[in-house]
Amino acid sequence: MRFSRLMLAASGLATVALLGSTAAANASTAAGTVNGPFFNQAEAGYQIQSQVPFNEVRTTIHIPAGSESSPCAILQENVNGGATAAICLINVNGSYELWGTTGAQLNAQTGVPFPDLHAFRAALIPLATLGVPAGGTLFTSQTGGSYYVEAHYSTKRNLVQYVAGPTETDAATLGSAFSFNFSGEFNAPAIETLNFLNIFGGGKFLPISTPQASFTRSGITEPAGHNVGGIAGTRVTFDFFATNEAVATTHGGAPTIGTNPITLEPSPALPGVGSAFGIVTGPAGAGA
Repeated sequence: MRFSRLMLAASGLATVALLGSTAAANASTAAGTVNGPFFNQAEAGYQIQSQVPFNEVRTTIHIPAGSESSPCAILQENVNGGATAAICLINVNGSYELWGTTGAQLNAQTGVPFPDLHAFRAALIPLATLGVPAGGTLFTSQTGGSYYVEAHYSTKRNLVQYVAGPTETDAATLGSAFSFNFSGEFNAPAIETLNFLNIFGGGKFLPISTPQASFTRSGITEPAGHNVGGIAGTRVTFDFFATNEAVATTHGGAPTIGTNPITLEPSPALPGVGSAFGIVTGPAGAGA
């Protein structure tokens, strides 16, 4: 187990633990610029746009009853794609399962990590977690539930690993270490929700004005030698850095009334306490 410090439970909008220097403390309360929105067909959320490298992205995902989309925490090489690693709660016919990918090579438009959803789908594999085998159900869309996820990149070993568990505590366990022939940098971590049923089921109309997911204690860390937000290894709030906001519309592109309505959007949006934000469906409720 990788955790060496006591971590706060992630059931609410808890203030980030102040670990390390005054710079780290200041980082926990700062918020960067939000750019966009960047419109696309299937995803809504935020991606960091920075020259700073990151070796970790983490968040607690809260799925309300009735949700039909799939949230992910993502490490991506840059805002135009490249090497991509992700850990996701995938809605598979109403059951939420832990899935992930590492080493996928994607071509992306700025601020939207997964426009090539078919390539991303091909790279996804089911992951085992605490007491649940790969492909097992964590909870259902009927009941809703919460789960902590973290993607971590070891710059020393060139490995992407995941941590997952019901809460952000020492009970969350280090999962599989994937061989990943990559020695570059992840400059664009993201936390988003996707209408994944588009790629698993060939099109899905989402319910109207319905919460899909929310995220609390969302954070990133920087590797040694890159201490912009705080000392290396210290958790920094996700929106300390500038972010790009992704908003989904029925056909992609700027929304229009009736012909191309918004289908997924951040609400409440960043900046939020502890980088908390949510995703809801649009008033039209149409799938991509």
